[in-house]
Amino acid sequence: MEIKLGEKLRKTRKEKGMSIAALAEKAGVSPGMISQIERNTTVPSILLFAKIAKALDENISYFLDEETPRERVSLIRAGAHRVVSGTGNEYHLLTLNPDRQIEMYKVLFKKSRDEHGCMAVHEGAECGFLLSGRLRIVTSEGEYEMLPGDSIYFESTLPHRIVNICEDDSDCVAIWAQTPFTW
Repeated sequence: MEIKLGEKLRKTRKEKGMSIAALAEKAGVSPGMISQIERNTTVPSILLFAKIAKALDENISYFLDEETPRERVSLIRAGAHRVVSGTGNEYHLLTLNPDRQIEMYKVLFKKSRDEHGCMAVHEGAECGFLLSGRLRIVTSEGEYEMLPGDSIYFESTLPHRIVNICEDDSDCVAIWAQTPFTW
């Protein structure tokens, strides 16, 4: 399935009567970045696109959703989960129904060569359960090491970073939930 992110972004921006410059200012990005995304010449990071979606008063899921009827029950078969890559990680969306009250995904946290990258800050909260590997959760209130079977909850308004600290180059696998919805 091909998602036409740029086209949907342009359509939504125009429907809301915003210029590229106005959207860029509200999202805190350059007008050139908005233009590149709309022309599909660049793919934004998840955090960047979350800022743009928020500036349009939409969730990221709005831009990824296909035009399908809403259902109260949604079963997603193995191998049919939508996969989104961002911030170097891979997200398998476990809850696709836009009317859902819970957002969950399986995350493959990739090994990063930069363990001192940017800290994320956004509204809401996150909760994760580590299935395999070792993760370090760095927040402004401390660092926490997760081992398989551990779970963590934190307010996303705290600056935070999640780092794969496996000895080898293997991925860490976790089940994650967050509010407000990103996808």
